[in-house]
Amino acid sequence: MIPRERQNIIPILAMIVLIIGSFSAIYVNVNQAEQKVNSDTIKINNQTFQIQSLFNTFPNVTIQTDDGNKTGIALSEIINTLSLNCPSCHSYVLKSSDGYQQTVDWNDMRQGILSIEKRSYFPHLAHAFWVKDITQIEVKE
Repeated sequence: MIPRERQNIIPILAMIVLIIGSFSAIYVNVNQAEQKVNSDTIKINNQTFQIQSLFNTFPNVTIQTDDGNKTGIALSEIINTLSLNCPSCHSYVLKSSDGYQQTVDWNDMRQGILSIEKRSYFPHLAHAFWVKDITQIEVKE
């Protein structure tokens, strides 16, 4: 038989665990909400764009990949609006929210698209170049 003092501790410990769990869930949900607010923009050559605005500006194109057809807007169209003197003279670093990044050249950008989910697709490159949740496209010299 469990002593009476220990019987009183078990419900108290259970309540403490529930309270900690509740606060943890609240904390995670608040952080996810903050990330979603920032997830509808993309920074391109130090200029911030709303994803929806880009999709309202540029026509959708569909490309055929080894993973089926993919639809988005041409990456080259976006870069051409930046008024770079020589787009083919630069390389482009696609950076993800989780720190993953890939560098491509102008020929790749001409064949690639950006999906509404902020994912790059390049039909002629390995899937490693299909960066998801792109937060930034950096123009390199």
